[in-house]
Amino acid sequence: MSRPRGEPRLEIDRKNAKGFYYIYYTEGGRSREKSTFTRSRKEAELVRAEWLIGRERPRFRPDPSEVLVTDVLNYYMVKRLPKVADPERIKHATRPLLEFWKNRTLGEITEDTCQEYTEWRERAVETMRRELGVLAAACQKYSRDGMVSMATSVFKPAKQEGRIRWLRAEEAIKLLRAARKVERASKHLPLFIAIGLLAGQRKRAILSLKWEDIDLENGKIDWNPVGRKRTKKRRPRTPIPRRLLKYLKRRRREFPEDLHVLTYQGKPLDDIKTSFAKAVMLAGLQAEGDNKVIPHTMRHTCATWLMQRGVDRGQICGFLGMTAKTLEENYGHHHPDFQSGARDAF
Repeated sequence: MSRPRGEPRLEIDRKNAKGFYYIYYTEGGRSREKSTFTRSRKEAELVRAEWLIGRERPRFRPDPSEVLVTDVLNYYMVKRLPKVADPERIKHATRPLLEFWKNRTLGEITEDTCQEYTEWRERAVETMRRELGVLAAACQKYSRDGMVSMATSVFKPAKQEGRIRWLRAEEAIKLLRAARKVERASKHLPLFIAIGLLAGQRKRAILSLKWEDIDLENGKIDWNPVGRKRTKKRRPRTPIPRRLLKYLKRRRREFPEDLHVLTYQGKPLDDIKTSFAKAVMLAGLQAEGDNKVIPHTMRHTCATWLMQRGVDRGQICGFLGMTAKTLEENYGHHHPDFQSGARDAF
């Protein structure tokens, strides 16, 4: 009679104390072992988790109507999170998916239920596309790994026209002045706006910026610091615009102990959305509709101002960390109709 299959154990190679971690387990009445090919306990735990999932793969693949959506999403996170540069984005998108699809099966994912999810969330179209895109990726991974008998289609809302809203010089001035009046944000919000307008980087890149990533003496910023995986977001290393340099030096003098550039009471900011919206309203700019001003508008504005100055498109792509295709799709229709907004606003 074979021994019962116990819980697999993770240990350093029993034959070599300086070797890799091994998974020791019992199967078919025999003791077996599997190398994780790593000496890191953390990495070995991830290998063990993936191996356990594969070990429990069903011999007969179930029908989508027998598989819970929540199981598929959890499987996807175990497989995917260790391999992506920004796992928080997937976690953030997965939370509402887990809530809505709780106790529902893959067979219940239809065009109608996807539309129902969109109405339940009451978020922007791009947010819905991103979240349902995570669900689609999870379903695809589950099917590709042989965990279900057939693939499941996820229906996303149609893509909207890209936002082309950008600020004229007088609008930028109003926004900066309004930001100085926003309670509890008057110190950091104007600098966020200045960095966005003059450096053209995305919100998350600005909020995560640390002083160690900035060389004030030589005027350089590394938007993709050591330790962060390179992604399609193409964060570059760029010179600091002259008008921005003075704002950064002033901030450094005022908060010399802070690790991050943008902080509140010494702590890094999770988001800027609420205080930014208040500044937009105080400035009398559009806060609703297709022309509303959002943090990403700063990036559009920077790109537009650069094009209006006649800066070479290759230089713009390098400075903003975007592809030539993206630049053409979003800004190819812009024509210079007044002098550089950056010069007038700053």
